[in-house]
Amino acid sequence: MSTARTPGKLLLFGEYTVLLGSTALALPLPHLFGEWATGSAPPSHDLLPFAAHLHFLDQEGRLLAPLDTQRFLQEVKSGLYFHSNIPVGYGAGSSGALCAAVYERYANPAIAKDNTTALSTLQQQLAQLESYFHGESSGADPLICYLQHPLLIEQNTIRPVSVAQSSGDSGLFFLIDTGISRRTGPLVQQFKAKCGSDHFREQALRQLATPTTAATHAYLEQNTAQLERALFQIATAQLNLLRDFIPELFRPVWEEGLQSHQFYLKLCGAGGGGFLIGYSPNRQLPASIEAQRLHPLPEV
Repeated sequence: MSTARTPGKLLLFGEYTVLLGSTALALPLPHLFGEWATGSAPPSHDLLPFAAHLHFLDQEGRLLAPLDTQRFLQEVKSGLYFHSNIPVGYGAGSSGALCAAVYERYANPAIAKDNTTALSTLQQQLAQLESYFHGESSGADPLICYLQHPLLIEQNTIRPVSVAQSSGDSGLFFLIDTGISRRTGPLVQQFKAKCGSDHFREQALRQLATPTTAATHAYLEQNTAQLERALFQIATAQLNLLRDFIPELFRPVWEEGLQSHQFYLKLCGAGGGGFLIGYSPNRQLPASIEAQRLHPLPEV
């Protein structure tokens, strides 16, 4: 029975464009995490409906993961809950961390974290768990939270990847807290509807997907010049093509970054609120950024 912390996750590159075939890079966020606790759970932490849902699937023979759902249900009724500092509706993996923690605690046998040959099976099992919260899930978020390791999504496959420690002359990534919680599903559906236009899809492929793939590889190869160019292109394209996904209050500072080249902003996950991801090439943040609700981000 594990009592370890389960981290959140950050999709550093690939928001929406992964649906168009670009690469994507996701990282665990260890400073945002959840862990099991017992006592009087806040109403927002009530896991009873989730536990009952999984137990029903298990009884019906439709649960993919080998979970001890009876024990999960009993422990929840006895006061078990998942205490987390991962904000809900921010694209930081709040539901992914919960599903990963449930799997780690109750799966018997659990697929080992270093068993790379079983990643596809593990992803499918976790996707079914998270679909309770989102209607559908790729399983990528809980997979990252469970493995606690960077993952590269490329050509519809997911594999662990090594990320080198940032050098002193590399830029600085940071998060801005918009203070707005949002739901992922409607935003993804809005993007898919936009892609129904051949013109929009062609623009998104050329202006967003191509630089996203370039940014992913530049980051992994520590090519800071190429990374800066790609992030400028992504920030420009998102402002032009996905303007409605950027909270209105943050559009002026977004434009300021593009004009000054001191920093660039991009969506974090689905957009619409939550976090924004920022990048400063020279690691110097202007007053307009310092005035925002900055969230600490480990060196990435």
